[in-house]
Amino acid sequence: MEKSKNIKNIKAGFLLSGEHEELPFAELKALLDVYEIDINNIDIFGNYYVLEGKFTSEIIKKIIKRGGYLNEGHLILLEYKINDSNTENDDKWLKDFYKKVEDLEIPLSPEDSFAVRVLKIDKESTINSMDVERELGRIVKDKTDSKVKLKNPLKVVRVVVLKDRIYLALILEKRDKEYFQKNRPHLRAYFHPGCILPKLARCLVNLSRLKKGDVLLDPFCGTGGFLIEGGFMGLKLIGSDIDDDMVNGTLLNLKSYNLTEHIISIKKWNAGDIKSFLKQLNVKYVDGIVTDPPYGISTSAKGNIEEILNNLGDVLKKDGYLVFASSRKINLDLELMEMYELYIHKSLTRYIHVYKKTDN
Repeated sequence: MEKSKNIKNIKAGFLLSGEHEELPFAELKALLDVYEIDINNIDIFGNYYVLEGKFTSEIIKKIIKRGGYLNEGHLILLEYKINDSNTENDDKWLKDFYKKVEDLEIPLSPEDSFAVRVLKIDKESTINSMDVERELGRIVKDKTDSKVKLKNPLKVVRVVVLKDRIYLALILEKRDKEYFQKNRPHLRAYFHPGCILPKLARCLVNLSRLKKGDVLLDPFCGTGGFLIEGGFMGLKLIGSDIDDDMVNGTLLNLKSYNLTEHIISIKKWNAGDIKSFLKQLNVKYVDGIVTDPPYGISTSAKGNIEEILNNLGDVLKKDGYLVFASSRKINLDLELMEMYELYIHKSLTRYIHVYKKTDN
């Protein structure tokens, strides 16, 4: 991507999903690496993260569009800190806050429609959300000549209420919830039980820090969950599975999403001999590997999973990432960067491993 030294530091707010304690922020950090964003400061307020760095509005939008566990991306317009002496008197500090907003430049035009929405991260806050939305709506309308539209506005002004401060922000992008609902594995052209849900699959692909045009390998591709998400990110796809039905199912699923143009090869192959598969494709190294190897019963036919995973480092480029889920912690010769526990049910916990190849 193009890096501009002239981009100014701005504050961006990210509202993360609360579905997992660590994965949403891990995904955000990975996407900051993908888009090469230098961060000067991070303030964390529950699942709301305020980052100061060389962002642009377009980059904030791209991060949210690509994320799985990232709910909203904000351009911070104003940070208002509540003095200790004012915390017991909402009317006093709110009047001062409104005055600050009146003096603020707000990026809305008369052609825009907007709504103001309050989000209370501090659940103990006593401010009246409707009153705040009404008053700020009046101020913004007077300043910008934009039209208030409570249903389906073009722009949303977000008020994030914390214990000691308020952020006034413009929502630049929201997660596409409909995609993750409509594309659950059992609704795909080919389904097999045990598939990773698309939101988690997308997160794991993001943890591999691959950029558009990079080559993603999944040597245990199953029904193609990781390859589907990689295809939507503009990655080039290589997949294999020892099961004919899975290979055909992956191809069918990719075709149903119009992602076949991203395929380098999807083929029946033993993951233990992945180097030979890539040699046929004239590929020596791939940019990243994301996979969900089999575990539990019926794995003997697929070989020693730990040995196979270790050997995957031979086909991974330097500084490339191997990301995989396992029912137990697995030690490889690569450098372990991150590990996350994901509780599935009482008899299964998935361990998300993020390994990096740091030498040739």
